[in-house]
Amino acid sequence: MNDGAHHFLPGPLLIGVAEVDAQHDAMFRQLVVLKGLCLRDGCLPIEETDGLLAALQEHYATEERLAEEAGLDFAAHAQAHREMLELVGKAFSEVVEGRGDVFGTLRYVEYWFERHIAQDDMCLDKCSSQQLEKHP
Repeated sequence: MNDGAHHFLPGPLLIGVAEVDAQHDAMFRQLVVLKGLCLRDGCLPIEETDGLLAALQEHYATEERLAEEAGLDFAAHAQAHREMLELVGKAFSEVVEGRGDVFGTLRYVEYWFERHIAQDDMCLDKCSSQQLEKHP
């Protein structure tokens, strides 16, 4: 998203940190693509789910790096990231094994992601501001 536009990320979920907002937008795009593939093919495509999990891992590493650079205690937030990765990976595995509902799983992932941004990630704007104050 070189133009700075966020086509998939709802406006209220913009946190004001360009790198994080761009990653959030890209992951919402991945969810849209994943839903479309599931509707078209009637199954959960492994390559795309692996890509989403990899994007989540990269994104969480970015958030944790920003918090560390800002000198914030991010332990609880990082724990939430680890739990989400574990739960999403498990849910995707259950769908692939025929023990879970693909669309319920995708709704859960999207809901969790929106809630996490709205309730937990908004602090990253403050992290970014603090970092700028620390390193003029």
